[in-house]
Amino acid sequence: MDGIKILHTGDLHLGMSFASSKLPSNVGRIRRQELWETFDRIIERAEDEKVDLLLIAGDLFEYRYCTSADIKRINEKFARIPRIRVCIAPGNHDPVLGDSLYSTFRWQPNVHIFRSREISALRLDEYNTVVWGLGWDAGEIRDPLLEGFFAGDNHCTNILLLHCDVVPKGSSSSYLPVYPEQLAAGGFDYAALGHIHKGREIEHSSKCHGRYCGSPEPLDFSEGGEHGIYIGRVGRNICRVKFEPIARRRFITESISLDPSCTPDMILREMQQRIPPQGSDNLFRFILEGSLDPGAEPDTVYLQQAVQAFHAEVINSTLPGYDLDAIMSEGQEGIMGVFTEKLLGRLEKETDGQKRAVLERALYIGLDALNGRKVIGP
Repeated sequence: MDGIKILHTGDLHLGMSFASSKLPSNVGRIRRQELWETFDRIIERAEDEKVDLLLIAGDLFEYRYCTSADIKRINEKFARIPRIRVCIAPGNHDPVLGDSLYSTFRWQPNVHIFRSREISALRLDEYNTVVWGLGWDAGEIRDPLLEGFFAGDNHCTNILLLHCDVVPKGSSSSYLPVYPEQLAAGGFDYAALGHIHKGREIEHSSKCHGRYCGSPEPLDFSEGGEHGIYIGRVGRNICRVKFEPIARRRFITESISLDPSCTPDMILREMQQRIPPQGSDNLFRFILEGSLDPGAEPDTVYLQQAVQAFHAEVINSTLPGYDLDAIMSEGQEGIMGVFTEKLLGRLEKETDGQKRAVLERALYIGLDALNGRKVIGP
């Protein structure tokens, strides 16, 4: 059969602490272990699908937290698939520094690590394939290292493995900037990219010239949607790969619009109705929007515990449901009327969205204070 069968992954971040995610410590510990379980599933998929090449596009592990025992654990997984060639292009979270375990550890014979920041080639003659890649040697790379590179007309399947930031031509980045035009001109049959945690295709002139696999297991609420791997066959002018979801859990954000008639029980029921269609094993963030009866501050701690999901958090973005027209018409001579008139006047003139949001919040905090209610702040 033409070409070579690949599995493209990256951004696993094995050993991640989850401290920056602001998840509860018990949830963070579970998620840390689930990264390893997802890595196990990727190895199993590579074995079951009889792929020829496992491509890991950087950030396989966390340089700051991963131990030699963790690396041994990773290496043992690669030992399970000795027939499969494993290629790793280190990224900004697992750079090849002086004490890097990429350099000091004895890896399995089927593992190839691109340790230099100069693009080099791994030739797989049995598959008539060349894998091109480089490895990060610092936490930042601002130079466009792919500039002017061309794989050449070598009558082979040419694969690029790179941890990078694809940006519009002329833009800069601290994370190895690459332009879509460079991918198009590089002569690659497949570009396996890492760094961006949401899977997507990179197009130029209406053609796909590269793919971000995304993080196979999402790490926080900024990484919504499905997460997985790319798997399939690539060759000279052949690209038959598909995205396959593989994540254990998803981060899901739900907005709930409220009005002053809503009670705590109604809010909880609405939250509970949103969970079953998506699965209670996922992580939920509920954003309460709209307005509530002044002083009816929802108990977010109670709500997130009562909703019964693997993890739930509630963000109260509601505003007190003041009748501003009534305040204006009934109290223009009083302090509330004067205050409301002045703030609404400033809101009417303000065109900047962020400043309008601040003014709007200030209006309702001020009204709460003038009514003698407890002011919690924005």
